Amino acid sequence: MSICPAVTLRRTASAALLLALSTAGPIVAAAPVRPPVVEYRIEASLDPKTHVVTGRERLTWRNPSGDSVGELQFHLYLNAFKNNRSTFMRESGGQLRGDRASYGAEDWGSIDLDSMTAGGVDLLPASRKIQPDGNDPSDETVLRVPLPTPVGPHGQIVLEIAFRSKLPRIFARTGFVRDYHLIGQWFPKIGVYEPAGMRRRVTSGWNCHAFHANSEFYADFGDWDVTLDVPAGFVVGATGQRVSEERRGARAVYRYKQENVHDFAWTADPRFQVVEYTFDPARDIPDGWTAKAAAELGMAEKDLALKPIAVRLLLQPDHIRARSRYVEGIRAGVSYYGLWFGAYPYPTLTVVDPPEDGLGSGGMEYPTFITGGSAKILLRWPLGGSRLIENVTLHEFGHQYFYGMSGSNEFEESWLDEGLNTDAEYRAMALAFGPRDFGQFPGGIGLTSEAIAHSALFDPNLDPIRRFAWGYATGNSYGDNSYPKVGLFMAQMRHDIGVGPAAKAERAFFQKWSFRHPNTDDFFDAFEGSTGFDLSDYRKNLVEGTARLDWQVVSAKSNKDPGDSGSFDRSGKRVTLRDGKPVKDDGKTGGKDAAADKSKKKDEKRYSTVVLFGNTGDWPHAAAARLVFEDGTTMDRTLPASARWVRLRISSRVPLAWAAVDPDRVNTWDINRLNDSKVLGTGKGAADTRGGAAVAKYMGWTAAAIALYTELVWMFS
Repeated sequence: MSICPAVTLRRTASAALLLALSTAGPIVAAAPVRPPVVEYRIEASLDPKTHVVTGRERLTWRNPSGDSVGELQFHLYLNAFKNNRSTFMRESGGQLRGDRASYGAEDWGSIDLDSMTAGGVDLLPASRKIQPDGNDPSDETVLRVPLPTPVGPHGQIVLEIAFRSKLPRIFARTGFVRDYHLIGQWFPKIGVYEPAGMRRRVTSGWNCHAFHANSEFYADFGDWDVTLDVPAGFVVGATGQRVSEERRGARAVYRYKQENVHDFAWTADPRFQVVEYTFDPARDIPDGWTAKAAAELGMAEKDLALKPIAVRLLLQPDHIRARSRYVEGIRAGVSYYGLWFGAYPYPTLTVVDPPEDGLGSGGMEYPTFITGGSAKILLRWPLGGSRLIENVTLHEFGHQYFYGMSGSNEFEESWLDEGLNTDAEYRAMALAFGPRDFGQFPGGIGLTSEAIAHSALFDPNLDPIRRFAWGYATGNSYGDNSYPKVGLFMAQMRHDIGVGPAAKAERAFFQKWSFRHPNTDDFFDAFEGSTGFDLSDYRKNLVEGTARLDWQVVSAKSNKDPGDSGSFDRSGKRVTLRDGKPVKDDGKTGGKDAAADKSKKKDEKRYSTVVLFGNTGDWPHAAAARLVFEDGTTMDRTLPASARWVRLRISSRVPLAWAAVDPDRVNTWDINRLNDSKVLGTGKGAADTRGGAAVAKYMGWTAAAIALYTELVWMFS
């Protein structure tokens, strides 16, 4: 365990408690709630010419509380694309993740309810569109449905709903382009009724936010039985297992079932090329990964066993060459998340490759169903060396865990899904693809996901990590704080409390909150309970504050020491020296002492080195300092958290070659790595010291590469 002495990591548990924690067996994953809060049975038919899905929905909702609930609330997500007055369109300006909405007559989307009944009573006349976030008064993405008779404590209600969903032209994760259809958030979806105490709320109530530009989703876990009717020539992929299929004239009907998930999405396209294979743990887990996970988690390898998964990859015809890239991303994702957090519990995984004119639906996650992102340009020079396809695939698979199973509220705490997933993605990519995990590019430039993530720290520091998704100052601020900054925060905390303890804590958090709805309090409770450390400093400064860390080498000088000059009392008498040599009465140097001075070896001359380190950030945290001299001699020091600056004065036989702060790159929260070192003279000896060459040559990746990576991640994550 590597503990930074200057960080306020205080033991909060007694020795007995720590002993109990260290000797306890592995935490057993939480079992799904049975019976589930929701059950959906949907029959839907796609008209590919009008891009309309006509559906009938039988919804069973069970009151999870001891309250009498007198109304229901529903998400009508597709109404975000109904016109330019919706909250989503106003906030996004019709642009999202590099994609732009179209405004032709057939390009808008909407969802209309033809009927909604319960026990034969028509509920639509009393229903009203509401704006729960005080958002645009014309927004129609949340529906309030008063009930003639309240649903009693732990009671249930069954609703029959008929609806029509007009898909928009591909934009913001859903829609159509030509014959390609990616159908997400396409049905009336009930919100989450949170009893008092759930996610630490004080009073019970509905959690059903409007559809904002910078937000995703939140829903209860449940069971799904969905029948899809499409033209016979269309290839279909969907959440869950296909349990039946039949041909009805010119149409084909497919039925899918899946338990213990919170959403259902599907796709239909006649052009898909289908690749089916089984992820086999015995064959596909990379060598050494199981042993590494077992060592970090303190568990037996047999307790980390994974399950086979039936994988269905739906490729565009012009992306066939991307097949192996998708497979590698899936292999790394299933192995890493399964070993470190727990085996993927579902029997299937469907991966969709969107067409290049439909990339607005790429890089998205739904239960057992994800979309990737490929393009012909990514398969040839100069971008053929990138691993963007693998990266996006792995990231979206990771969402099967965060928020797929650990079902946090993406509207309110996006860092608990996007951020934790990004952190795991960085580690998985590095483990799978090495120190240049994002790829090799022309000119020998190699990029790492985690290193490039530091570009987020250069952006205006306007918001903390934890904030309602639509409450960030800009879309970039939402992206920075929901994705890379969380990865950097987690890496910082992992180093300070130790890799093993952090791995155990994160697995414990995931296992406890699988098929539940955790919040930030639950995350820190899990980490503090598992590790025995008080992490309030991290929460206050990094998650709920905007503190920055910026240790740097302010200045470094190494000059020849001329020797003593002046009057000195030596051997009982006073002597006068100039540059270390005796001075005679006539002011000249020489005399009997001069002869002895000439006999001194030339290599006995000395150098005076002065290096000033400073932390110009506002988060007090310790850092390592390293001085390397021209003969390769290395001197390491610790810069305490309490210090704003530290000056080192060193006398040496040879001059300083270079000085660096945090040479091994463990303080990931440090805002600026470009000021972490200074090279003097030849820089000789730098390559002989771990981390030195990387520090001295840190400008090897360019600002242009940072900008490109940031834009691509924002488009596809």
